[in-house]
Amino acid sequence: MKYLVFFVVFLSSFAVAQNPEYEALSENLKRLDNVSADFVQHTFDGKGALLQTQKGRLSLKQPNKFRWESLEPYAQLLVSNGEMLWQYDADLEQVTEQVLNKKLSATPALLLSGDTDQISSEYDIYSEVLQGEEHFVLIPKQVDVLFDRLRLEFAADKNIERMVIQDEVGQKTIIRFQNIVTSKTLKSSDFEFTPPKGVDVIRSE
Repeated sequence: MKYLVFFVVFLSSFAVAQNPEYEALSENLKRLDNVSADFVQHTFDGKGALLQTQKGRLSLKQPNKFRWESLEPYAQLLVSNGEMLWQYDADLEQVTEQVLNKKLSATPALLLSGDTDQISSEYDIYSEVLQGEEHFVLIPKQVDVLFDRLRLEFAADKNIERMVIQDEVGQKTIIRFQNIVTSKTLKSSDFEFTPPKGVDVIRSE
């Protein structure tokens, strides 16, 4: 089954985050309310070989609402209304439905649209500024999280530019965001999902 992948980067030399790092990250994340963007996602194995390239569209509305739609090479959709999470694979005619719990809230897409107050208690944060761009690395304090390291890169204009995710086996996903637009027209109903007729619905704990 083809899944939308969620991602991280290798931590090099970053200063350990104290309150200033958290505050800077929090302010950047708060700007991602009512945001839409195109994305290009590359996934690599532990040896650096390219496994897959995906292109699609992302919409965020805080708190905890997002719509992550992959258009190429396969049609896949991940949607959260803040309470439920749906993953729809059009090729397989299958929907997976889950209650949004603490573990799922740690997925990168939900970190972008979620509650920033939880970040400092759940992650060690490292930061640096490169040519006017702010880069942050989040390392989960718990072991039962979906990724080992996540790097967020914000451009000089404070827009999210890139996300890099690395899992425990070294697989890395790099997502570049483009055509970022802030729109007050995003509605909560845009983040609801009704399974199409005839598809299999799998309800997962």
